[in-house]
Amino acid sequence: MPSRTPGADLRTFLRRLPVALAAAVAIWFAVRPAYDPALCAAAQALARFGEVPAASLVVRQGSNALLGRSDMRADSGWLKVPLTQIDFNLVPFLALVFALPGWLAGRGWRRLLAALGVLAASHVLGLVWQLKALEALAMGPWSRATYSDLARNVYGTLQYFFEIPVTFALPLVLWVGAYPEKVFKLAGIASPAER
Repeated sequence: MPSRTPGADLRTFLRRLPVALAAAVAIWFAVRPAYDPALCAAAQALARFGEVPAASLVVRQGSNALLGRSDMRADSGWLKVPLTQIDFNLVPFLALVFALPGWLAGRGWRRLLAALGVLAASHVLGLVWQLKALEALAMGPWSRATYSDLARNVYGTLQYFFEIPVTFALPLVLWVGAYPEKVFKLAGIASPAER
């Protein structure tokens, strides 16, 4: 049987993309009721790792995460972060994978699970850096007394790094990283292994 041409693969990809996008959105809506609480719990556990006293809080409230500290007054320094802003990049990643011709071939499922693990880790870290930036930058004199200038700059940089470049670029990077041969073939480029 002759192999498919890059043009045929591209046409198949484009034809499958709307259905793949609808499936990705449906999966995202289906997993969020279980994923969002787990995301908040993991972020709180990581934020508290090595913290003395362990006071960082990540509390899920509907589709938001409330970030703060248990050792502060109840009316001080809480930040509401929409969890959609953290985990919506699952949708473009899944849509790209599902539309890719032959993504199940070989170790397709294993590659998908590994990429989803990296994506989930980025969600946890993104929420942790939001919390740490809040603590380091937005709690007035307590922030200045508790965090050095270097720490405040690092946490602020990490917050924006995970908020913008990681959120928007990671789905594409994981797609290419998990399925390089298929993506390069789709683009009509010789894969690095063939060069």
